[in-house]
Amino acid sequence: MFLGQTQTFSATVTGTSNTSVTWSVNGIAGGNAAVGTISTTGQYAAPQILPSPASVTVRATSQADPLASGSSAASLKSDVIVNVSPNSATLPAGSTQTFSAIVTGSGNPNPSVAWSVNGIGGGNATVGTITSTGADAAMYTAPGTPPSPPAIMVTATSVADPSRAASASLTIQCGAPNGISPASASVALAQTQPFVATLCVPPGTAILWEVNGITGGNSSLGTVTNTNGNAATYTAPASPPPTNPVTVRATSQTIPPQSVSAAVTVVSQVAVSISPSSATVPVSHRASFKATVTNAPTTAVQWTVNGIPNGNSVAGQICLPGSNPCAAPAAPISGSVDYLAPASPPAQNPVALVATSLADPTRTASAAVTVVPPLQVSVSISPPYAFLAPGGKPGSTQLFTASLTGTTNQAVLWTVASAVAGQGCSGAACGTVGADGLYTAPASAPSPNAIAVTATSQEDSMQSATAVVALTSGPAIETVLPSSVMAGAAGSFTLAVAGLNFVPGIGSSASFLSINGIPRTTTCPSATRCNTALSPGDVSAAGTLRLQVQNPGSPGALSNPVPLVVVPFTTNEDVIPLSSAQPSASGKDVIVVEPTNAGATSSSINVDFIGFVTGGNSCSAQGSPLFLTRPASGSATFSLCVHGNGLDPSFTYEFSGPSPNDMFVTATSLAGLFPNLMQLDVTITSATLPGPRTLFLTTPANDKTAASGMLEVK
Repeated sequence: MFLGQTQTFSATVTGTSNTSVTWSVNGIAGGNAAVGTISTTGQYAAPQILPSPASVTVRATSQADPLASGSSAASLKSDVIVNVSPNSATLPAGSTQTFSAIVTGSGNPNPSVAWSVNGIGGGNATVGTITSTGADAAMYTAPGTPPSPPAIMVTATSVADPSRAASASLTIQCGAPNGISPASASVALAQTQPFVATLCVPPGTAILWEVNGITGGNSSLGTVTNTNGNAATYTAPASPPPTNPVTVRATSQTIPPQSVSAAVTVVSQVAVSISPSSATVPVSHRASFKATVTNAPTTAVQWTVNGIPNGNSVAGQICLPGSNPCAAPAAPISGSVDYLAPASPPAQNPVALVATSLADPTRTASAAVTVVPPLQVSVSISPPYAFLAPGGKPGSTQLFTASLTGTTNQAVLWTVASAVAGQGCSGAACGTVGADGLYTAPASAPSPNAIAVTATSQEDSMQSATAVVALTSGPAIETVLPSSVMAGAAGSFTLAVAGLNFVPGIGSSASFLSINGIPRTTTCPSATRCNTALSPGDVSAAGTLRLQVQNPGSPGALSNPVPLVVVPFTTNEDVIPLSSAQPSASGKDVIVVEPTNAGATSSSINVDFIGFVTGGNSCSAQGSPLFLTRPASGSATFSLCVHGNGLDPSFTYEFSGPSPNDMFVTATSLAGLFPNLMQLDVTITSATLPGPRTLFLTTPANDKTAASGMLEVK
């Protein structure tokens, strides 16, 4: 009979009037759920669960005589069928799925089932778990990560007949595909980028990180370091990698392995600049250049000159700052370097100074350096002289400034010393001068009263300029009249010096003027002026006369020495031609010599008007120019009258023109209303060149003046 079916048994008792019996199954009065039950009327109900063995004995025992009984064997059988729904499914890891099981069969078998996963009752964390939610239902929970292999079986086994079961096939897959965030990135040199890998692997699975297949990467490709679980940080290299972009990969340590990768482009924001961007450097001289590198892990650069690392003796060399002799950098260097120009300008000129970033060799900057012949440095100082109060008193300081030409290096070295070699002050007694040219006078005036403040070029130590300082507590010469004369003066003339702190008078009680150290007869009409006479012999040859005033005393205080310049005698003239196309001229040196009468109180020679001589000794003053008309042939003579200060027939009068001169002049005194009135007889010919002429007057002492545009030849 089938599980759960009923069958009525009957018992016949003879030999007694008491026919009642007691029913039992397998010796159990009334039976039980395991072997089946039987009622007092003999109705047997088979168990819902197939027992083992699958047969039972139903016995009826006489109540009148318990030793009298009868039995019948009942064979139990199962036709149970189990169905599971759904019979297949695909689940994301960590999700749930409800299953139901239906048990059918003849009779009334037990409808319950036992659930298992891959043969494991209730499952486990690896394959997932299943929990009964009723007699025929259960809830399956997938594991957090897919098992290996990912296909599993959920089985429902009949409780009534454990040999009868049904299964559902499940495929567990990741809830999301493998991935990495970000999937691509751009990272600046030496900067970092975090990555997070999402892999379909069990929690805690080790993940290996690599760059271009190298575990952990390296210094040229960049490095990657695991920071926490499935997270890592990539650090870009200090220089662009040999392959770009690089690949950052995360790989699980599982079988089979799971991996994801990201493309990383290493970008350079490096910028290089050079200051100055151009320069002019004389041969064998130096100039400083500074390379500035931004957005880089290192500011070091490699220097080249015309493509040659650190240059050479032909193109010029790169030197460590201040190294002497030149020492080239042994490796890329940050900051400034010196460029040492070669001994002669190179064929490739200007040369190219290039600074290449060590961090990114594709980033460079260049400076153009023009190598020029040796400098012609000159130094000037302003003011050229100064009169100061002794130190500690108001007016005891003077700021001197130096200006240099022929070089861009304006640095000078300031020094002080006596202005007269072998005499005067020394050391602190000469005062002090700062690096800025601020001079401070000493407490008392030296003798001679002359202190030299000198500015020496640091570019060319052979070039310097000197200003002379005199203290007002002693005699000091400010002005010489004249300060220059032309050699070959025909007569004596007055030499005057103007200044401070002279002793007025004549003779030993007064100041006297010395020339080249020899005292001269001197008259000092005031404390600010002294005069003496110079003879033709004093100025017979070109040179410089040293003038000093000495006050009386033993020894007397000497003033600062000043020069009287005697220039060579010359009659040469340089004509500066001008035209409407070229109305100005430059690069002309004009030497102006003072007249010998500059020291006298009388006025210098000049011309104030010109005219024609008209009848007798009359002069018809006219506006300039006078017009002289050339004869058609031969020559013509015109009598002109000229008036001015200090004019004399002994002067030489001539008009500008070609050489030899094409106008001839003779001069005589012209008696009239005005003193200093001269008659000039001017002879011209048909060959005389037309145009305006300038009148030049020269004294026997070689003083000269000019009256421009006094006449014009027509």
